[in-house]
Amino acid sequence: ITAAAPYVPTALLEQLKVGGCMVVPVGEGNVQQMRKITKKQDGSILEEYFDEFSFVPMLSGKES
Repeated sequence: ITAAAPYVPTALLEQLKVGGCMVVPVGEGNVQQMRKITKKQDGSILEEYFDEFSFVPMLSGKES
């Protein structure tokens, strides 16, 4: 994901397949923390936290 979100959107977690992963910058303001989210075989979510970066904000209310 190439835009910052204030939190990981539930809709994106629901779309993630078992064994799939996404990398998303999370946080508001000028700095976000990079996270890698993986959906495990049992359906649970593993979140790994990385350094801080700056991204443009994700727009709310947009649907594809």
